[in-house]
Amino acid sequence: MLGPSLNTKRSPLCGRNFEYMSEDPLLAGEMGAAYINGVQSKGVGTSVKHFFANSQEHRRVTSSSNVDERTLRELYLTNFEIAIKKSQPWTVMTSFNKINGTFAAEHTKYIEDMLYKEWEFNGFVVSDWGGCSQPD
Repeated sequence: MLGPSLNTKRSPLCGRNFEYMSEDPLLAGEMGAAYINGVQSKGVGTSVKHFFANSQEHRRVTSSSNVDERTLRELYLTNFEIAIKKSQPWTVMTSFNKINGTFAAEHTKYIEDMLYKEWEFNGFVVSDWGGCSQPD
């Protein structure tokens, strides 16, 4: 299942807000974990998306969300961390955008170091459809 969508609602201009659970990272993480556990208890895998800092629709395939580390951890990653640690979704889908200049799907710091090593995620990561190295 391509969901749940846990990205944080940060801007009313984000065209995907209807999919996202909440503007509160704690609430989104807890709701997401419960959703994942319920779906996966029936043998159906989930894909938590859009990992992460995907807050605008305009030029979302080429834009860069430039955010300091503290803000990333507190506002954009807490929801994913809670859901992943409490439910271990089968997959995590990255967002189209860049984070601090690097495409989300290619961001070693957040995929390899944080997602797999720090959070002990044991599923696989998939890009959004065609979300790798889009030309500017």
